[in-house]
Amino acid sequence: MPPPNPAASPPGTAARVRTAHGHRAFVKAVSAQTNATSPVFHRREARHTAALPPTVPAPRLLGTYDDGTWTVLVLEDIEGRQPHVPWRRPELHRVLDAVADLSDALTPSPVPDAPLAADALADQFDGWERLSAEPTPDGLDPWTAEHLPALAELATPWPEAVTGDTLAHGDLRADNMLLTEDDRVVFVDWPHVVRGAPWLDLLLMPPCGQGPGRRPGGAVRHASPRPRR
Repeated sequence: MPPPNPAASPPGTAARVRTAHGHRAFVKAVSAQTNATSPVFHRREARHTAALPPTVPAPRLLGTYDDGTWTVLVLEDIEGRQPHVPWRRPELHRVLDAVADLSDALTPSPVPDAPLAADALADQFDGWERLSAEPTPDGLDPWTAEHLPALAELATPWPEAVTGDTLAHGDLRADNMLLTEDDRVVFVDWPHVVRGAPWLDLLLMPPCGQGPGRRPGGAVRHASPRPRR
């Protein structure tokens, strides 16, 4: 695995290691004394990763250590690199196909008690409703301000739309994917899973694959993933 993105990583250690016997692993460790929240996410990641079927392209969980203060995950070390950002078309098509396969492999959800997408993502999908509740929302262009009630009404049924029994990764970004030499896409970092519609990861991914000054989702709009249910 490549070095973690400092902006997206919790305080702690994330390192590739090699044992005296030549075995390789990727080790992630955090201390509750440094950040009380980080161990919670590591414990979630351990539980979710352990539940993934063997067909899912993700690092295998090799072991854990948890003494209440330090939480350590020992994962399979994957040789690969992150996709380029902004997206390059061949890599984007490769990733979109892999995301479609991922949803197939994770239906039905192997984590039956994963948070429901409608609950976990409520603060990300109710923006039009919140704006329409404000007396005079700031920063809106004239067309949006005029059509705000209609936009809020269109968005109202979103909880029903995202309902399903697919386990979504929930945080697909370029730095949570590895492109390998044998043409695989391996998905890493699994603490934020949710249970919802099979297309949910594809919907959440586009804004994370852009460079500065790029319109969110532009590259994905021009790509053509394989049809899915």
